[in-house]
Amino acid sequence: MEYKFENIPLLDFIKTLCAYKGTTLRKLLGKLTIEKKYSNCYAGFYNKLKKNTLKFQEMNDIAQMLGYEIILREIKK
Repeated sequence: MEYKFENIPLLDFIKTLCAYKGTTLRKLLGKLTIEKKYSNCYAGFYNKLKKNTLKFQEMNDIAQMLGYEIILREIKK
């Protein structure tokens, strides 16, 4: 599946990816906690998504946990 990020809230984007993979934000955080040593605080994780304050590495970790990779491609004009 290829998905182009457009001007939608990051929280909605991640929730959509989770739904497509048949998981939830809580389960995603559980995997991140075990494999990447993230804090297990759901409220903190949710607020980062809601406020769009994720670091690029955190977004990359989320993508990997969901089975995706982030690819930057030059826009053709």
